[in-house]
Amino acid sequence: MNRLQNRARLLFVIISIFTLTACAGHTQSASPSPHHPPVSQIEKKQPPVEAASVSSGSSESPYQDVTKIKPGHIIHLRTGLPMLENEVIDHLARARIIYAGEVHDSIEDHRMQLKILKGLLKRHPGKVVVGMEMFQRSSQDLLDLWVKGVASDKAFLKRWYEDWSHDDAYYREILDFIKENKIPVVALRPTAEMSFKMRAKGMKGLSKNDKRKLPEIDDTDPYHRDAVNAIFQGHGPGASNQFESFYEMMLFWEETMAETIAEYLNSSEGKDKKMLVMAGGFHVGYGFGIPRRTFRRLPASYQIVLSHAEDFPDEMKMLNVKPPNLPLPLSDFVWGVEFEPLKEKKVRLGVMLEQFQAGVRIADVFPKSPAEKAGIQEGDIITSFDGEPVRERFDIIFLLQDKKPGDIVRIKIIRKGKSIETEAVMAASGHP
Repeated sequence: MNRLQNRARLLFVIISIFTLTACAGHTQSASPSPHHPPVSQIEKKQPPVEAASVSSGSSESPYQDVTKIKPGHIIHLRTGLPMLENEVIDHLARARIIYAGEVHDSIEDHRMQLKILKGLLKRHPGKVVVGMEMFQRSSQDLLDLWVKGVASDKAFLKRWYEDWSHDDAYYREILDFIKENKIPVVALRPTAEMSFKMRAKGMKGLSKNDKRKLPEIDDTDPYHRDAVNAIFQGHGPGASNQFESFYEMMLFWEETMAETIAEYLNSSEGKDKKMLVMAGGFHVGYGFGIPRRTFRRLPASYQIVLSHAEDFPDEMKMLNVKPPNLPLPLSDFVWGVEFEPLKEKKVRLGVMLEQFQAGVRIADVFPKSPAEKAGIQEGDIITSFDGEPVRERFDIIFLLQDKKPGDIVRIKIIRKGKSIETEAVMAASGHP
């Protein structure tokens, strides 16, 4: 992964890129914690957050300090008034497009999105689709088959990790609900092929044929440019020289997602549907990312919901950003949540894997790992893992999904032409 791609990845997953009083897409956590029920009718009479400073010049809310919204409280920013969960979803359900910004690695953000999805489906049965930043457009056929129950969960999960870098466990509740209710999923992101060409050549370096594949791109929004530039400069000295190519990539991503949303909702399949768009908070916050670019193509009603977690950990903020002054509303609603990281304990075998014609070959074995303790060596070829045949690296990654620390797995290997069977005790980690 090159430097520019790393920066792009950071931008899309970073949540606290600005403080809420000047952020371009505050992506902090989502739905109310189960330990903090929605605001009651009595609580609703009391402002759950402090009043915004009149002298602050903040456009986020003239009535409330949005950085102090508590878990379980939802604020309508234009009025500063607290609302109940059902009231908010009633309001959202009137729109054609609902943008639910997220922090990718916070479970509570995805629970917020799931609450919205359930509420929309209850009010509009069979008329709701989900647009997901997590999937490339080239994955659409597989998603359609998976929703129908034709494609296997293994095929789906393999595509998930090819398209997206975040643990599927953060999204599992949403994905299970989508599949159970056969809710159509629309893959929003550009293909890997076009993304690679854009990173390598930029727009000007593309062939005429590839240029025809680009979405219509608007690079004239000064507020969007200032916000992206502020984040980019937060990466430190030397960032300025690569900003233009980085900004091109950001425009390409967001315009592609906007184009995909508009094309689907304008199609015969989507003409009577509402879409819940799940994307990083930066892409929807202030409306100048996906929402504005979609509206240019399809002037349909939309609402934006962002989450806020007071306890969002400082170590995840990463960037030292000087936010620009943005005279734009942050969103329609801010939903107060608790930050909750993934608590599941993944397991690891402790090896580096490479594809091999007869199975999967061990490229390296980590010291003191389960693999080393099981006697596995570099050059060994894994042919079977816990009774299941191994033909590619993802076979092992998929089989590890259901394992827990302490589980014992049987592994068959070929070493110098000889078949050997061994056992490994799984240890906690996020790597195979």
